[in-house]
Amino acid sequence: MIAPSQRATTLGGLSYYLARAWKRSARFRVGVVIVSAITVLAFLSPFVVPYPSEGWGLIPINQTGQAGQPPSLAHLFGTDDKGRDLLSRVLLGSSTALLQIVLVVGLSLVIGMTVGVFAAYYKGVLDTVLNYVIEVFLALPAILIAVPLRMVLGPGLHVVVMAMVLTWWAWYGRVANVYARSVCEMEFVTLSKLSGLPGYKIIFRHVLSNTSPPVVVQAVTDFGSVLLEASAINFLGFGLPPDYPDWGVIAQNGFYYILKMPWISLIPGLFIMVTALGFSMVGDALRDELDPKLRRRWRLWF
Repeated sequence: MIAPSQRATTLGGLSYYLARAWKRSARFRVGVVIVSAITVLAFLSPFVVPYPSEGWGLIPINQTGQAGQPPSLAHLFGTDDKGRDLLSRVLLGSSTALLQIVLVVGLSLVIGMTVGVFAAYYKGVLDTVLNYVIEVFLALPAILIAVPLRMVLGPGLHVVVMAMVLTWWAWYGRVANVYARSVCEMEFVTLSKLSGLPGYKIIFRHVLSNTSPPVVVQAVTDFGSVLLEASAINFLGFGLPPDYPDWGVIAQNGFYYILKMPWISLIPGLFIMVTALGFSMVGDALRDELDPKLRRRWRLWF
C-alpha cells in the first residue's frame, strides 16, 4: 500500500509525480510504452484484424488444411485447432482485456472508495459494520464467486466483472478507509465541521477529493493483477464463452494441443504476461515516487 503523501493528495500533485516518474524512471517509461502499445491495439483491432469473422469465433467455411497451421506469412500467429486466424483473435482479445480491467477497477473504485470514506468519516458503529463487511468480501476468491454466477446467469463478460467487483471493491474500500482516516484528522476538515458544513459536502468536497489520487495510483498497480485474475477465470471456463476473443479463453482452447500446437496457448499467454508486466512497471514506479522508502533495494537494469 502506498504511504500517504501531502503532495499526492491533489490532482496537481499526482501530475507532478507522473512527470517526475517519466523523467527519473526508465522502468516507468518502458511500462508506459508497453501499456500504450496494447491500448492502441485495443482501439484499432476491430479495424485492422485480417479475418474479423474468425477473430470473433466463427469457423472458416473452407477449413481444409487450415486447422493447426504454425505461424507463417499467411497467418502470422498461425491458426487454432478450428482453423481460425490466431492473430485476429489475439488482437481482438486486447480489447476484451482492457475492457475487463476498466470495468472491474472502475466499478470497484467507486464502490470501495464510497464505503471506505463514509466509514472513516462517520466512525462508530457504521465504521465497525462496514469494515466487517469489507473483511468478509476480502476473504472471498473471485473464482469461487464466478462458478455459481455462471451457473445462474450463463457465460459472459458480466460474470467475470460481477465476480471480480464483488471482491476487489473491498480492497479499495480498505485502502480508501486508511487514507480517509488521516484526511479526516486534518485541520481543514475539523474547521469545516465547526463551520456547520453538512457531512456529505465535507466528504465529497474535502475527504474524497484528497483521498482519491493515492488510491487511484494504487489501482494502477493492480491493473496487472486484475488482468491475470480475469484471464485465470476465463481460462478455467468460468467466465466468457469458449469462442470469445479473450486471451484466457484462447489459451484454454489450445491447452489440449499444447504439445502439437503450442503457439495457440503460448502467444496469448505472452500477451498476458507482457501487458501485466507493463502495468506493474508503471504502478511500481509511481509508488516509488510517492514514497521513496518503499523503493526496492535491488533493481533490474532499468
